[in-house]
Amino acid sequence: MIFSIVGPTGSGKSALAIEIAKLCSGSIISCDSVQVYRGFDIGSGKVTPEEMDGIPHYLINIKNGNEEFTVGEFVDKAQVAIDEIIKLNRVPIIVGGTGLYYRAFAYQYSFNEKAKDEEKVLREKFSRILEEKGVAYLYQQLVDVDLKSASIIDQNHSSRIIRALVYYYTHEIGITIQKDKTKGLRSDLFGIYLDVDRKILYDRINDRVDKMIKSGLLYEVKNLLDCGIKTDSPPMRTIGYKEVVSYLEGDSSLEQAIELIKQSSRRYAKRQITWFKRHEELIRMSYNTEIDKEKIIYYFLNYLKK
Repeated sequence: MIFSIVGPTGSGKSALAIEIAKLCSGSIISCDSVQVYRGFDIGSGKVTPEEMDGIPHYLINIKNGNEEFTVGEFVDKAQVAIDEIIKLNRVPIIVGGTGLYYRAFAYQYSFNEKAKDEEKVLREKFSRILEEKGVAYLYQQLVDVDLKSASIIDQNHSSRIIRALVYYYTHEIGITIQKDKTKGLRSDLFGIYLDVDRKILYDRINDRVDKMIKSGLLYEVKNLLDCGIKTDSPPMRTIGYKEVVSYLEGDSSLEQAIELIKQSSRRYAKRQITWFKRHEELIRMSYNTEIDKEKIIYYFLNYLKK
């Protein structure tokens, strides 16, 4: 059996998963599109070796910041990790909030391996357009060819816009049709969604951002740039990193950058909440108090015994 714990950013997924893993000989598979990158630690909320507390973690620190990491790669590598974990007589637990990764795995999306080279060329093409003409122009390109996908994508979320454009031009259909090319929901997957009260969640996010700044997020970004990571690389365009880059380039004050990280993180959490509502197979459980946590752990371990 494969278990999963998903939810919005700042909900406390990682800490809860580690606690559960310690009680059931579990190993954790990260379902996060930024934590796969080496050096992108503070801004992605990546667990430290101390926080892991001896629990094996997979799909963390496996890519260089200038490399692409696709949904198809996640699905393939997650399955390899699961096979290894099961061979070691441990329990695989998928943990994260990248909705597309989770859905592709849970519903067994089909991917065309032969299209990878073409997709790479298209990503580079649309990345150049983004750099030369901006995200508004890029978004209009998506509206012109795939209005349905554009209507559910944030018009400022450049990486998702590029992903949708690449998918359209590779497959000649919208990325929203992708769900039809699946083998259906996995029968060996049991998932929990952490349902956090909106105000509590937003307070956690704001506090988390403040802690990231105090922990050295600015130094982390500067160090990554000094090491040759490009400002338009996939992880550097994500929340927390792009705002700091803007500050370092003199386009905003530090106070503005911090406030924008908080605002963007809250909006991202809202989109995640909407996304995971589509997953009717997930067990939604309140996660606001210590009592809620105890209930989730009890429920999880009790299910494991079945």
